[in-house]
Amino acid sequence: MTVEIALCLVYIGLAATLVAAMALRRVYRTSPLFFAYLCFGLCSGIAGLMIFDYSGASIWYWGCYLLQLAGDLVLYFAALTELGKNLLRANRKSAPHWNLAVVLFAVASALVSILARWTSAPGRSPLVNLCFLGMRADAALEFAGFLALISWSSLRKLRWPVRQLQIAYGFAFSTFVSFLISLLEFQWNTGPVYLRLNDIEQAAGLVTLAYWLHGFWLESDEPAGSGGASRNALAESEAGRPDSTERRETKALAGNRQKFL
Repeated sequence: MTVEIALCLVYIGLAATLVAAMALRRVYRTSPLFFAYLCFGLCSGIAGLMIFDYSGASIWYWGCYLLQLAGDLVLYFAALTELGKNLLRANRKSAPHWNLAVVLFAVASALVSILARWTSAPGRSPLVNLCFLGMRADAALEFAGFLALISWSSLRKLRWPVRQLQIAYGFAFSTFVSFLISLLEFQWNTGPVYLRLNDIEQAAGLVTLAYWLHGFWLESDEPAGSGGASRNALAESEAGRPDSTERRETKALAGNRQKFL
């Protein structure tokens, strides 16, 4: 078994565990697009491994890889948009100012494109070169998208809840490493160094999944979104306030707070 296949198997195992943990904790209710992003990564990883095991690095494998890049990019930006909406709800902001986010993304994309280089690798088929450039474009756009989200939230002075911050930390680490690897691969686009760079990128993905798993499952004592601690505190407060109107206000406050957890 090669290092690449071993890393892929570990990725599938971690991704499956994370998806199961999020389903049990019902995190998908507040972050369905992020959940879909993880499910797509899991399914595409299994499909790619099966195709590679059956036909090797064939045209079917590279075609599947292109579809994986496209789907991953679309769902990544969907998850970033969802992250921004959750931040607005947590901060009780009604005006999203998406035009500002678009401008920031355009600026970040321009800055990232200056650093990136788009020359194809010699000695490779057009399809493999397309995958090679697509991988680098995917890394550059995802890194630019994350920079735009951080800049947008900073200009809006938004407070980051713990769960949204955990998702953002994972994206920050994985996108930065992927973008850095894409820059290094321009210098070493073939040979053992290129393979080791790919291994490092896969390992970074494993670290991200392990971090999310720790945050969504191992670090939590109760299902996400259940609001158990909030309900207990409110129940104690309610016990000392017999007025029915105040009790109704407390229950309404509990419902609003639960939406933001």
